[in-house]
Amino acid sequence: MKSFLGCSAFLSLVAVAATSAADIKVACVGNSLTYGYGLSSPYYESYPTQLDTLLGTGYEVSNFGVSSKTMIKAVGDAYWTQSAFANARAFLPGIVVIELGTNDSKDYIWPYYKQNFKADYASMIDTFRVLASKPQVWVSLQPRANNASWSMYDTTIANQVNPAILEVALQKAAPVIDLRTGMAGHGAWYQDDSVHPNATGAKEMAKIVAGLLKQSVSIRTSQPVASNPAGVVLSCFPTGDGYQWYRNDTLLAGATASTLNVAKVGSYKVSVKVSATSQSRLVSPAFEVASLVPTGLDGRTVPSARVFLDASGKLQTDVPAGTDGVSLLLWDMGGKRVANASLVPGVYRYRLAGRGFQADGSLVVTR
Repeated sequence: MKSFLGCSAFLSLVAVAATSAADIKVACVGNSLTYGYGLSSPYYESYPTQLDTLLGTGYEVSNFGVSSKTMIKAVGDAYWTQSAFANARAFLPGIVVIELGTNDSKDYIWPYYKQNFKADYASMIDTFRVLASKPQVWVSLQPRANNASWSMYDTTIANQVNPAILEVALQKAAPVIDLRTGMAGHGAWYQDDSVHPNATGAKEMAKIVAGLLKQSVSIRTSQPVASNPAGVVLSCFPTGDGYQWYRNDTLLAGATASTLNVAKVGSYKVSVKVSATSQSRLVSPAFEVASLVPTGLDGRTVPSARVFLDASGKLQTDVPAGTDGVSLLLWDMGGKRVANASLVPGVYRYRLAGRGFQADGSLVVTR
């Protein structure tokens, strides 16, 4: 365990060991399921502790769970008011996992404050995203929890709380960890209160989280095709069971196919549902589309100005007839200039310039 900043309802414990500056900091934000309520030793048995072991070298996981806390701000004992929330931000994580919503479901809270839940959840995502460390913020669907003596009923979690969390995640392009599906049908993973995981359950939670944190999805682009001659086609890799595309961090209504015909420049992302049996989702890094069609300096379209690879794999240019003084510049996706003769498989940006025109575009090298 490289670091543990554990918080109960009563105190905050800070015990930080020496870590590598290159470690990815993971902040586990949540309620008693994160804290480790009811475990013999939350410090050693909670899911964040076991997540740290599973992720291994290169990660530093810290527990910012606090028992009995809600996401809804209007409730007097909300997570927002806790020192753990301030500590999680001061930690400057690279990854945040939010596990909140179980306590919001209580029948003396949800019926009266549910209208605030989605806005408060979205606000917490934004609060972490604006940190200097620019973390990737994951949200989790709540596992089964049913305890009448605590005014907590699983039907509310299943039918109202989790759908609200998923709706916020899709609007905010946040990746989703489906703890509910992952823990379904495993009564032996729970304590007798039918709410909190036991040590085995906490380990299984950690496995679910670790398995998703180590997955990724990316966007690929192809040259314009007949169905989209004035733009580029984006696709995600690997494919999944459902998709939602975004431009400039705004959800594109109806853009739910595995590919996207791009008609506007901008920054694109895609949220991918990983399988048919889970609501877990991955979100790609932003993919910048800087130019769609080449245009002349006088504003006229120059459709023939392009860069391509011929059948032998040799780099070729196609420019308007009679154009002289043509130059070609190439950059990789990291913005580094590359030599025209040293292309390896990947995606490149190009700029063709000549007398009277300039053309920007993308080039895909597959071999």
